[in-house]
Amino acid sequence: MPTNPVYQKSDSLTLGDTVYGIENEGSIPIRHTEIITIEELPVEKMFHPSPLVTGVESWQIIILLIAVFFLGIVKAFSNKRYRLGIKALINHGVAQEITREEQVFFHRSNIFLTITHVLLVSLFVYELKDIVSVGVEKTEGFNFFLLIVGVVIITYTVKYLFSKVLAFIFNDTISASEYIFNVSLYNNLLGVLLIPILCISYFSSFSFLFILLYAVIPIAILMLLLRFVRLFIVGRTLGVLYVYIFLYICTLEILPLVVLYQVFSR
Repeated sequence: MPTNPVYQKSDSLTLGDTVYGIENEGSIPIRHTEIITIEELPVEKMFHPSPLVTGVESWQIIILLIAVFFLGIVKAFSNKRYRLGIKALINHGVAQEITREEQVFFHRSNIFLTITHVLLVSLFVYELKDIVSVGVEKTEGFNFFLLIVGVVIITYTVKYLFSKVLAFIFNDTISASEYIFNVSLYNNLLGVLLIPILCISYFSSFSFLFILLYAVIPIAILMLLLRFVRLFIVGRTLGVLYVYIFLYICTLEILPLVVLYQVFSR
């Protein structure tokens, strides 16, 4: 007959550890260590960056990028004409050679540079709204920019048409073409110089008034002086009296600027 197994109780301290094989586990001394918690000190910031709020809209950046893209097209696909244009700024003879070409005004480089000039000048005039219209209700937005573009295009179109009319009256189409080309030449240079100026205005902490006084006005005065000097050179080459050249400058160079200032200030 099978017998039932007998279970005996034993003290747990006398039993051996079945895992590590330690018989007197209960008599092992325990070392108590003091746990020291170190308080983490906050990292001191050397500067406190904050976002730069300039009030520049996204469409202004897009138009600036479009102008830079057009300039890149001219440099990439019309590099020879681009270099001739740079030389023509200094050498009147090179400008005369370019005006003898058939596509002097409708050349690809001239069209893209003219569009770049119109866009950048309009962007700059748009930035002038806060300075010119002091105490007047502010008008801003993309529609106002389009209005400025239209006014700039109409101003230059009337100016060029008036030059053509005068050339037709005096039967001198060569001087009119040469004058228009030289004006567009320095206008395109002004448009290229406005690219870094607008980038500084949009992406730096310099005030627009500071940029206007110390960068834009000196450059604009220099461009006007170069245009006046070139106009006197063209007139002297063609045998035009200095009195007529002076009247021409007052009528087609200074008067449109005064009219534009009156339009945008009101």
